[in-house]
Amino acid sequence: MNKTTCLNTGLLVLFSTLLVISGVNAEIIDDDTPVPPVGAMGGPDRVLDANELEQWIRGRKVFDRDWTQAEGLGTPDLNADSCRSCHQKPIIGGAGGLDVNVMRFGLDNDGNGPFQDLPGGQVASKLRRPDTPGREESNPQADVFEQRQTPNTLGLGLIETISDSEILSNEDPNDLNGDGCRGVARMIDVGGFLEVGKLGWKSQIPTLYDFLRDALGGETGITVPVDGRGFGMITDADPVADPEILPEDFADMLFFALHLAPPPRGGNQDPQVLVGESLFNSVGCAICHIPTLQGSDGPVPLYSDLLLHDIYPDDFRGTADLGTPAGVGYYKTPPLWGVRVTAPYLHDGRATTLEDAILLHQDEAIQITDAYQALGAEDQAALLLFLSDL
Repeated sequence: MNKTTCLNTGLLVLFSTLLVISGVNAEIIDDDTPVPPVGAMGGPDRVLDANELEQWIRGRKVFDRDWTQAEGLGTPDLNADSCRSCHQKPIIGGAGGLDVNVMRFGLDNDGNGPFQDLPGGQVASKLRRPDTPGREESNPQADVFEQRQTPNTLGLGLIETISDSEILSNEDPNDLNGDGCRGVARMIDVGGFLEVGKLGWKSQIPTLYDFLRDALGGETGITVPVDGRGFGMITDADPVADPEILPEDFADMLFFALHLAPPPRGGNQDPQVLVGESLFNSVGCAICHIPTLQGSDGPVPLYSDLLLHDIYPDDFRGTADLGTPAGVGYYKTPPLWGVRVTAPYLHDGRATTLEDAILLHQDEAIQITDAYQALGAEDQAALLLFLSDL
């Protein structure tokens, strides 16, 4: 994608997003909104006692809250006015469509490399592009604009239960087993201690607690209480007193997110679903999309190894988190639970369908893509049927 195409795409995303921020296409949560059954889409992950259920409901309302400038919204840049603005598909806490993609930018010298950060960092606010006149850190040099797809947050509380050692046990950065895949964990320095990054497209966030803090600052411009872990925005330049979210409101939202059930299977009883599952394993999809990882409370059926992989061609142009394994083209394996209702796919939503997503896998995954394409039409349909049940 050349610079002009990237800029035009960015303007389209900006325009679409302004419509979303205006209040179009949003489920509103209030005191009368029913709580879905335990384990259902958008429901709690377990039976909650009366006090827990009350906190879960309060937390859902904080997640849904439309912040205003008088409450600290924006810095003045922002991507959304609430968590729900982006995480709303198919239900509050879910993923988002292309209209809520966010942007990153940088310089890679017209694709000749190496990738460089520009002053002000990589974040391009939807309300102010990095080459827009008047932006404090205006960067007309930027020639890489990379979209990021809204991740699904359903079930992140279960991912929280997966230990660092469980994730590290699947690393194979030098492909010693010869399967073509070179998964590597990203280690995050948190107060002098290394933790495995489990969340974010570049595995840049270790815990759900950190994820919520980071998103409040990066997406809405809301400041959070000081905690010493380094995630989130502690102060900003607006006149609203910091922190702009009350500690008790953040605690409620965290409880809601921790106990938001993972997406349930679709329940398709067609025998071809089982055939497709077997093919999913035999062609090699399960090498990275591991069906289950062990959590402290039992198996977590997320279909991911939570490791970084490069699945893009050598001429792929994107951003890098410099000084980390998350280089250009490297992204965390996204969990597949819920894929039937969270299109589009891949880090920037470039894949409209599940088959598109498979066929766009290259580099580390090229052997797997080739194996899929070598299947007969009936077997390909069975594998896609299986995925459409996740």
